[in-house]
Amino acid sequence: MIIQSARQSTIQNLINQTLIDFFEVSIEKAHNVDEHYETLWKNLYDLHKSGGKRIRPKIVLMSYEAFGGSDYATIAPIACAHELLHFSMLIHDDIIDRDTMRYGVDNISGRYQKLYAKVLSDKSDQSHYANSAALIAGDLMLAGAQRLINESNLSSDQKVALQRIMYDSIFDVAGGQLLDTESSFRPLGSIDALKIAHFKTASYSFVGPFLTGASLAGANKKDTETLRDLAMNLGIAYQLTDDLLGIFGDEAETGKSNTGDIREGKRTYLIERTVKLLSPAQLQIFETYFGKQNATEADIKSIKELIVNSGAKHETEKLISLYTKRAEKSLDTLHIPDESRTQFAELIGSTTKRNF
Repeated sequence: MIIQSARQSTIQNLINQTLIDFFEVSIEKAHNVDEHYETLWKNLYDLHKSGGKRIRPKIVLMSYEAFGGSDYATIAPIACAHELLHFSMLIHDDIIDRDTMRYGVDNISGRYQKLYAKVLSDKSDQSHYANSAALIAGDLMLAGAQRLINESNLSSDQKVALQRIMYDSIFDVAGGQLLDTESSFRPLGSIDALKIAHFKTASYSFVGPFLTGASLAGANKKDTETLRDLAMNLGIAYQLTDDLLGIFGDEAETGKSNTGDIREGKRTYLIERTVKLLSPAQLQIFETYFGKQNATEADIKSIKELIVNSGAKHETEKLISLYTKRAEKSLDTLHIPDESRTQFAELIGSTTKRNF
């Protein structure tokens, strides 16, 4: 847990209120368009309130504060722009992964599948139109992120700089997402899973928020580059951890299925190492069940046992530790106050040391 001083509580309240205002204003505007559009916005707001740790806006403000920034009210909308970008990516990712749950509740696709089941008899149509609604919802969050930056009280030059950081984040995550999506039908063992972790997660979830805060506070070039290294290593460690949780995590804690990645055939570092380490006979069993939408619970249990017995799970845990140590090493050389150093260290711990 990140230390919650009175100041940190104030910052958290600013984040929460900014997001509340964003959704409530948007719902009111949507009401003036049509009741069905208002329903979409209400579903977005409800899903957003259902979970998430708001890590990215916290990182923006932590980084901003670490390098001397103190105008939190002005920066809060910028921090929340990163949260909306993240929410957009989650919604789109769920469509790609054919998931209907998020935070332990129905996601946008899941909600609309139930809604459209009342008016559409064909299940294929229900799924298609539900995913269409989710696609629109994700786009709205992406546009909302841009709106928060454009309507902020920052100078024109600052807005341009932040738009560049935001665009770079979107550009990188889109590339990483495409590689991740295509990995499902590429040959086993041919995927550079660490490249995917770099672009799909580290860039927009950590590098963007860290650099945004530092840029707004006027951090020098050396510290900015060190911060970039910290963020990239932390982001890769985070994604590797997330990959383990996707298969070995407690569904009650993660709010997501721990069988979906296997049925979808996601080619994470964990899976790529498993394929390399299995014997030919074991690999044949693995390929029989991995990536099969109709895999049974027994089939999935067999896959998980092969992953563990191959040593891939242990190797992934070791790699998480390596990237975590690299992030910690970068932190040691940053010129920031001790309180900020402690907060950064706790962030590293909380995002990489999870149970699986």
